[in-house]
Amino acid sequence: MSITTSASDLGRELYHAIWQLVNEIFFDTKRLADWGSLEHRFDELIVDEESALRYADEMLATLNDAFTLRLIEKSSLQPESDSSAAVVEVPKPIMALIRPDGDFHFAYLAIRTFDQPDIFNLVAAVAEKMADCDGVILDLRGNNGGRIEQALASCGLFLKDGLLATLENRGENGAIVKRQYALTVGEYFANIEQPDGSFKSRMYERPTAHLAGKPLVILINKGTASAAEVMVVALVQNGTVGKVLMVGGGETPGKGIGQTEHDVFDGRVKVKVTCTHWFAPGGEWLGDCGQTERNGIAPDIFVPDDHGPEGFAVAVKELRKMLGSSKS
Repeated sequence: MSITTSASDLGRELYHAIWQLVNEIFFDTKRLADWGSLEHRFDELIVDEESALRYADEMLATLNDAFTLRLIEKSSLQPESDSSAAVVEVPKPIMALIRPDGDFHFAYLAIRTFDQPDIFNLVAAVAEKMADCDGVILDLRGNNGGRIEQALASCGLFLKDGLLATLENRGENGAIVKRQYALTVGEYFANIEQPDGSFKSRMYERPTAHLAGKPLVILINKGTASAAEVMVVALVQNGTVGKVLMVGGGETPGKGIGQTEHDVFDGRVKVKVTCTHWFAPGGEWLGDCGQTERNGIAPDIFVPDDHGPEGFAVAVKELRKMLGSSKS
């Protein structure tokens, strides 16, 4: 077997591995209607790994899903350090303060991302220190999501009980697994429906609901997405009427989908695939950022040209109103 033939065979194997992964786990099966025709479409054109990846990218593009794609790592030729490069400071993932306001003390908590494995622990530590506050401003502006389990666990700091979210995941062999995450006063758990219709439960450590029942204003904007939207709808739909309010400069993007990253071909290629749809406690699907459907979250009070201070000022004003009503 010639080197060229061997390279072609390896390239076709790589292409097919990517095709097979998407075929099994991509959630929106309607977009896979013509997927079978792509399995061997480029066989005669693939001559090596480079061409296989090029045609794999072309294949993935037919899904019309901006979130399913091959991840390209930085070039190994890139210098490890460059003394002339500017130092860019990464914002801290959370920011918090407790502020007196007349007869009240309110807490301000900003969660910038859920894309870190320790975000819940950081938020929980801060929430414990805020336990004696009268009300809370939760700032999720610019939080584009991340690890949904971190957002779900964080909800338990604000809620005593309730259904948090329902996740449907298309996994191995295309089977759908449905998970409902919920809280009771003493438990945090997921009820899992298997593809064969059987059920099992998974128990998690129940966070202490330090901030439950307190008047809550949630700051959102066009950058509040995915796992952050999960948290917003869980807190709003499980909150007490008159004690939870959304303030912001625009409607959220409506990202009711989730992705997982997969190593393909012995880890030489990494592919991110949309394999999850999630639903609000009331059953609403937020959509896929408008690719086929968009159902973003609109603030109760719109703040035009909110660049940060503007939304915060309105949030403080509205929290004062709620605190005044709760004391009267």
